[in-house]
Amino acid sequence: MIWAGAEYRGRGRETVWDGTASLAGNTIEKITQVNMYNLEKTVTQLDPSHLKWKAVTTGGFGGFDCVLNDPQAGTLTIKTAQVNCTVPIAEIGFHEMRIDAGGLDRHLRLVRLPDTNPHLKLSLERTLELNSSGDNPLYVCVTQEDGHQAWSSRIYLFNQVLETG
Repeated sequence: MIWAGAEYRGRGRETVWDGTASLAGNTIEKITQVNMYNLEKTVTQLDPSHLKWKAVTTGGFGGFDCVLNDPQAGTLTIKTAQVNCTVPIAEIGFHEMRIDAGGLDRHLRLVRLPDTNPHLKLSLERTLELNSSGDNPLYVCVTQEDGHQAWSSRIYLFNQVLETG
């Protein structure tokens, strides 16, 4: 489960994601916080079927990875100020389920991760439209499972028209 986004641009953009999650027909074996480094904002397991957390975002993201006793059984009920929903666990797949929550790209994402991740390399090709004149600063961002991110410096591309004749 990942929460992300902000209220709006500028001061006062904080979104408070304090909330709870409860399972019916399943239990939690393990939780691991994702991108949560404020010691006052944590995820706490109350019992085998209930979690509560305190969290805030200002445009970034945070959340947790939750290992369940049965990866297909039961339902998950989420309650926050922005999102209240109940989702069958079997419907959470490898392609993220996104629940929009207004604001500036404010949303909650649910996605299933594989038990083991054999993917240690990435190769990606993109076709990009470039400005017809001037430079085009591009960035690359890599986000790891634990929430750590690596950003490139600006990569400048120029759209150059070659004259023939």
